[in-house]
Amino acid sequence: MADRGGRGRGGGGRGGGDYRGGRGGGDRGGGGGYRGDRGGGGGGGFRGGRGGGAPPNESRSKVYSVEGRVPEPDQTITKLENEIVQASQGSVKNLTATMGSLAIKQQEGSTNVFPLRPAFGTAGQSVVLWANYFPVQVESAYLYKYELEFKGEPMKEKEGKKGKDAGKEREVKGRKLHIAVQAVLQKLSTTNKKIGMASQFKTQIVTTNKLDLGENPMTVELPAETQDRSPDVVTVTIRGPTEIALADLVDYTRSMDDHGERTSYPKFPDVIDALDIVLGHSVRAKLGEVTSIGSSRLFPFGKDEKSASLMQNYRTLLAARGFFQSVRIGTGRLLLNTNVTHGVFKISGKLDEAMKKLQIQPVQSNDFRLKKLVGAFSKFLPKTRVWANFKLSDGTKVRRSKALHGMVNRLAGSMAEGPNRPQIEPGWEYPGPKSIKFWLTDDAGSRYVTVFDYYKKKYGVTLQNLPVMNLGTAKQPTFFPAEMLEIQQGQSVKAKLTADETTAMLAFACRTPYENALSIAQDSRDVLEYDKNTVLKDFGMSIGKQLATVTGRILPVPAVAYIDASRKSVSVSPFNGSWNMREVKVVKPGAPINKWCYINMLQSENDVRREIPKETMENFVLFMSKNMGINIAKSPVTLPKSYMLLKMAMGNGLENLFGFAEKNGIQHIMFILPQKDSTGLYTKIKRLGDCQYGIHTTCMVAKNLYKDNNFSYYSNVGLKINLKAGGVNHKLKIDSPLLKEGQTMFVGYDVTHPTNMNVVEGQEPPSLVGLVASVDKDLAQWPARAWEQKAKQEMLSNTLAEAFKSRLQLWQAKNSNALPENIVIFRDGVSEGQFSQVVEKELPLIREACRLMYTTRKPPKLSIIVSVKRHQTRFYPSDKNNMSRSGNIKNGTVVDRGITLAPYWDFFLTAHDALQGTARPAHYTVLLDEVFRTKFGDKAANELERLTHEMCYLFGRATKAVSICPPAYYADIVCERARAHRPEYDVSEVESVGDSPEVANANAAKQVHRRLENTMYYM
Repeated sequence: MADRGGRGRGGGGRGGGDYRGGRGGGDRGGGGGYRGDRGGGGGGGFRGGRGGGAPPNESRSKVYSVEGRVPEPDQTITKLENEIVQASQGSVKNLTATMGSLAIKQQEGSTNVFPLRPAFGTAGQSVVLWANYFPVQVESAYLYKYELEFKGEPMKEKEGKKGKDAGKEREVKGRKLHIAVQAVLQKLSTTNKKIGMASQFKTQIVTTNKLDLGENPMTVELPAETQDRSPDVVTVTIRGPTEIALADLVDYTRSMDDHGERTSYPKFPDVIDALDIVLGHSVRAKLGEVTSIGSSRLFPFGKDEKSASLMQNYRTLLAARGFFQSVRIGTGRLLLNTNVTHGVFKISGKLDEAMKKLQIQPVQSNDFRLKKLVGAFSKFLPKTRVWANFKLSDGTKVRRSKALHGMVNRLAGSMAEGPNRPQIEPGWEYPGPKSIKFWLTDDAGSRYVTVFDYYKKKYGVTLQNLPVMNLGTAKQPTFFPAEMLEIQQGQSVKAKLTADETTAMLAFACRTPYENALSIAQDSRDVLEYDKNTVLKDFGMSIGKQLATVTGRILPVPAVAYIDASRKSVSVSPFNGSWNMREVKVVKPGAPINKWCYINMLQSENDVRREIPKETMENFVLFMSKNMGINIAKSPVTLPKSYMLLKMAMGNGLENLFGFAEKNGIQHIMFILPQKDSTGLYTKIKRLGDCQYGIHTTCMVAKNLYKDNNFSYYSNVGLKINLKAGGVNHKLKIDSPLLKEGQTMFVGYDVTHPTNMNVVEGQEPPSLVGLVASVDKDLAQWPARAWEQKAKQEMLSNTLAEAFKSRLQLWQAKNSNALPENIVIFRDGVSEGQFSQVVEKELPLIREACRLMYTTRKPPKLSIIVSVKRHQTRFYPSDKNNMSRSGNIKNGTVVDRGITLAPYWDFFLTAHDALQGTARPAHYTVLLDEVFRTKFGDKAANELERLTHEMCYLFGRATKAVSICPPAYYADIVCERARAHRPEYDVSEVESVGDSPEVANANAAKQVHRRLENTMYYM
């Protein structure tokens, strides 16, 4: 939500994993991922700004080392890298000459695709950095992979629902699947004593030699949880083996010769998967002590647990710290990428204690406040694994693992099947044990009995007055008291965090680079069992004892340009990645804003006294006009009423306001919100302004306007307003050669997918595509297009060709009917496994758009660079002289060797200054190049790194360098705004908005209004 304080990547990384953090920039500053990558503070603005800031932490000034030593990067690797690149430079020079003299042939199979690295970069100050990679040694030549298929016993008649499921196989999943795999390994080890075996405890086994399978399918018995039950019998079919040529991978690391298979990327995925299984086996084997999420994230619970409560407003969540690990291929060696990661889990422990801590009790239906809060608590209970502790009829104490259906509510009786349904005492939303009756048949006959009386008589237990749990199903409930249940530890949860939860999460996850480096170098070895690991020994694998060091370079900082009071260009030099606008004005004001208005959004009539007065808004606008040079009228259009209640706004109030604005020719509406919005108000404002009425809107938070002369805030908001009006805020003082010519269009596009939403399969919200393209040589204006496509589909459909064509048409209209000679595209958001698909599926659509536009003209040269943010590579300084004030590497640091593949053209760039946490570099990989090698030859690597770095200083709404190149960044913001235009896909987890008029009218307006479609409306 771009103009509520800027969710830019100004100060730090972005989150990954299950949750993505805020993305600071603008006036709020950097957000970050929940993996310890919290970003920095706000952009400089008028005064430079202070940004976020963290509590004093002496470890911010510490540098990680090994007993005071920092080893030089492995010179054997450096030598091999140089040899590989030098050997390829001859072919690069030949190609450059050919490309320079001939028209580009649009054939995707050429050497332009996955181009050879033209050279390693040389610009900048050389520094030695720690990287979060351990060298890996392997001895085996081959590994063998087997696939497992499990079948449970058929259910017996009494287990089915009135016989419906009789004969149906019991599912083998979760805890049962883990135990079944352990049983298979145990059984196989008796006949394969000298063969190493490892598993991810799901469907695969990796071995050092071929197995003697003997009986196949085989049966294994899973131990009964209690004495009154017989063991589960599971049938296992083992298929395979598939031979894994580990030797081929080792040979490749030494030669980097892929025998012409350049577009096969990533390299050796099956081998890497097998190695990851081996490395993770020992820690994954600790059922109940370690939780694994996906294939690479591992969270210890119990003695090694690092966690913090996120409990806010009855939502029972927990933040936990764990580790990510995955094998990567480097030049000359295998590497193990290890990083600190954070995740969200359900609380664990006795359920009744959690309820009492939150003062949860049975709730009557007319207690709306408590009903909402307890409803939030109950939201996270379904599917929660619990230990049920109780006694059998013979007095034996038993403990069984069960899954909660949920908290019993007033509908429990009506949803149950059968003639004698449970009875819930009227008036209770969440009843206690005395208010729930069920039909009991025993030696005394058949009758209704309360849950309270049943446990009192049968077990001699006096139940507490707490809500009751259902351990059965909606149709066949089984009522259980909370005091007999214990929530199992380590249960991950997908949830959209509230603002308070996010704050608590970031406070826990935000650690200094030194702390994270220490955790990776020391703690991870214990938790992940890198040392004294018998499984690794069986497979001939070992993990290096210390982190790898690599060579990085700190690139020169570009100067940015504004104008002074006499309209002359003036240079401003950034310091620590940021600068201020003192005594300078924007380079070019946008179109005049002759008519604007503002309105206070208030919670209630009692808040009228807290209205922001007209005088304050006129002072704000005067600052924009006089100090920043923005072309805006000094006084607002007077509205019939200066405020609107939120309740009215969510009715028809906003529609009436926009109707008035449209009728009176108002170009810009400023909304003053009482707080950061979480009620749907922001999305409604943006949908109406952007799509339905075509009027620019800006949202501000009242507290920032209460402060007198809050020039930093004024500046940040003013920058956004000028961009929306078509202005140029700042530019580079000295353009790179490609920018200076003004013949290159830059493009960014991204696809975002809905996350952390509970949706019905087949009814998932669509994925959203955002595409931006430059129209001027200053790279200031980036008009956008957004559209929907099939849910979770990353590769773009045919709509890309039409959208790309529209960007070329806009360039043509803005550049005297000329079309660009070069097009440089930054593709955001794809994984390494999808690189080839970008070339095979998306590039032809881009070519088609060019064919339709250029017709008889020479087609443009294209370059496609993928920018990846959600990766796990981190760098740490090795000496204080090259360390930032937050303990990070300095902004402008680039790394293109040591952990990369020498023949491929990629680099890591940390353009920004992260004020908190560990800076997350952006990873750029060149998938297609017809531009840089043609123009710059063996200097192409330096020029691309320079261009990418300097463009990070051109993010229009901030006065600081951002962490990802603006085309990719803007595209991400466009996707976020497109999501705001579709409120039907952003439903609260606790409250239903199904009857909201906003949802009802959502389909009526999703496309940006024609008046705004060629503007930066999304700022």
